[in-house]
Amino acid sequence: MRGGIAPSIYALVERGVLKRPEQAAAVRGRVQLRFRDAFPPVAMVFAEDGIEVFDGDAGRANLTLTAGLADLVLLTTAPLRMGMPSPASARGRAVLQRMATGQIKLSGDLGLARAMLAVMAIDVPDARFAKPPQAAPAAEPEGWIDVLT
Repeated sequence: MRGGIAPSIYALVERGVLKRPEQAAAVRGRVQLRFRDAFPPVAMVFAEDGIEVFDGDAGRANLTLTAGLADLVLLTTAPLRMGMPSPASARGRAVLQRMATGQIKLSGDLGLARAMLAVMAIDVPDARFAKPPQAAPAAEPEGWIDVLT
């Protein structure tokens, strides 16, 4: 499908399957991703014999997630607690706030949502910034030259 992003979603799912194969093998259901941006919907089918990701309609979806693409990225990078974004982290709070305002909508099987989020989760380390170098105290000038014009 023209303008489809299923290959990108596939890469997220594939990465999750490789990192957490036991969790991925237990997921069952049909997921429909709908984007608020100008992207076509993406379907994910988690079945016993494999996972299929494609641009288009999932048919009778067990779970529908509606969000902007940036919100989906935020959702996959938010730390999880009990399968949902953790309020203990800034990214988790940002997702929960977007859910509360309707910018991110999950409808359907919330157990499937937890399982899908666990598979698609990207572990992002907390930002740790180096301390700026300390400036050396100013040395006493050896001499002053004043020029008056």
